[in-house]
Amino acid sequence: MISFSFKRGGAAIAANNFCKLLINEPELELEKISQDKFELIHFSKRLISHGLSKLQISSNSIKHSLNLFSYRPVLRAIQNNQKGIFHFHWINNDTLSIFDFNRIPAQSIITLHDEWFYLGCEHYYNLTDEAQDFVVGYKLWKQRVFGIHWNYLIWKTKYKALSKRRDLVFTVPSKWMMDRAKSSLILRDSEVRILPNPIDTMIFAPSSEEKVKAFKAEHCIKDNALVIAFGAIDGKRNPIKGSVLLQGAVEELARILPEEVLKNLVLLNFGGTKANQSYLSGILEISLGHIQKQEKIALIYSSSDLLVVPSLVESFGQVAAEALSCETPVVCFDTSGLRDIVVHLENGLYAEELSSQSLSKSLIKMINLSPAARKEMGKKGRLKVIQKFSKSVVKINYLKLLHEQAQKPKAI
Repeated sequence: MISFSFKRGGAAIAANNFCKLLINEPELELEKISQDKFELIHFSKRLISHGLSKLQISSNSIKHSLNLFSYRPVLRAIQNNQKGIFHFHWINNDTLSIFDFNRIPAQSIITLHDEWFYLGCEHYYNLTDEAQDFVVGYKLWKQRVFGIHWNYLIWKTKYKALSKRRDLVFTVPSKWMMDRAKSSLILRDSEVRILPNPIDTMIFAPSSEEKVKAFKAEHCIKDNALVIAFGAIDGKRNPIKGSVLLQGAVEELARILPEEVLKNLVLLNFGGTKANQSYLSGILEISLGHIQKQEKIALIYSSSDLLVVPSLVESFGQVAAEALSCETPVVCFDTSGLRDIVVHLENGLYAEELSSQSLSKSLIKMINLSPAARKEMGKKGRLKVIQKFSKSVVKINYLKLLHEQAQKPKAI
């Protein structure tokens, strides 16, 4: 199992959850390789790669990765292991170089946690760009791209290395990513399967009333408060997570809702770098900072009346699935991988347009629902997660894929 990290970020958590599926499987031995242990020499290479990426200037503000270098332990594992099946997860931050893609062993599984594998160096395609370069092919010259056009150069290298590989299986966590991957020139003729991220429904389950009361008392949240949760690792610094739209929606709430409702609203966010309390448009906001333990995150969901996911794009929607597993309904945009998880009017509400006004309208609808109606949505959400995304369900499909790969020939 190869991933940049098994600890930091949503993709790392998903990769580690796949590792947990293989624990106590008698036919399998598991080896994990990551950059979780700091190595100064390789970190300096990452800095070079990151610095060079800044020589391209475009309107897409999402993370870009060149992947010019490979992490040596990954190359050693590829060279030395002639029997194992490799499962690659998020291999950016120079975990595996694009120039070593031809060394990816036959039978390997590559899980896409974002769009990087079939794009240029961007991790998600620019939502405002209608050219669809990943479908028709990147060109050397492109309007409003200045400096070195890394997107074209990186895409071209990926295309040469991957477009003709028929001995690899790519997995995606949602139908949206399946459609995007299969429409791309790089993966159009590749084998692509849906394999959702597994959710531990034993950990992510409704907390007891006693634990919820204690949590609220610890953070000075009134019993009659209506708590809106928002969680994303570095969410307020990542534009694709929609924090700007959420802020605009909160401002709309402050303008529209009656004072007696506003004074009982609490915004509860987690995943950031600092824990503090402040006010956003007069509404109390409690920031819990980065939360390491999943049990604590489950308690946050259980202590909230609803979760808002203002992301513009989600390959899957891990936070939404975890919240629903805790019987907390979700408000999100009608977009991307969230459609596989949130069902409008069943376990949550959609905001149809990518705008603060649309998001605020859906939040108001959820706020105006009775506690019993929200609870019923949450119960339906947990049932869906158990049926579609629980560890036991995903494990069956994952083990089947591993056994199928083991039967395929080694030669490329």
